[in-house]
Amino acid sequence: MPDTLVHRKEDRVPLKMFVNLSSSDDPSFELAPTIDISCHGARVLTRRSWLPNQQLSIRSIRGSVKSFGRVAHRQPYTDNRFVIGIEIFSLGDWTARDMTKTT
Repeated sequence: MPDTLVHRKEDRVPLKMFVNLSSSDDPSFELAPTIDISCHGARVLTRRSWLPNQQLSIRSIRGSVKSFGRVAHRQPYTDNRFVIGIEIFSLGDWTARDMTKTT
């Protein structure tokens, strides 16, 4: 049987920061905390039930990083929350340390 284990291109950094998630499908947005993040993806704790493959705009609340991506997966977390995995298409330095500093 072939090895089906997928290895990531880079490690995710356990980093909690708030991001603004929005979609062109819906004019509303959500502020949500990340669980971990890398240059190519992030896991985010959300109240909204984002759909797999839904296109998203992701913007950091601190700092000026903005990217586009898609919902790679969604898992139930609690009764009213989900963990979504986001594949980030446009690269920004999401792991930069200065994004987490307060001004």
